[in-house]
Amino acid sequence: MPISRKEFESGEVDPSLLVEEVVCSSPDYAYTVEELIIELASHRIGLTREEVQNILSSLEAQRKIKSNTVRGVIYYICEKTMGFRPS
Repeated sequence: MPISRKEFESGEVDPSLLVEEVVCSSPDYAYTVEELIIELASHRIGLTREEVQNILSSLEAQRKIKSNTVRGVIYYICEKTMGFRPS
């Protein structure tokens, strides 16, 4: 999984960027927290359920992703935008 220049230069990986990358790499599919943990683990990124949940909450607050409950399960999907996003 690629990392940003900032991460490369600092030698540290920002887990929120990794979660966002996974969710937004397939913008037409939504993920559960458990599916994200498994996907991240396949890239040797070990995050707890609580860590992933906190990152998802932060990304949702930043409007980078959105959530929806389907059949009692919360799913997260990349927030599609048209054109530019106001700051």
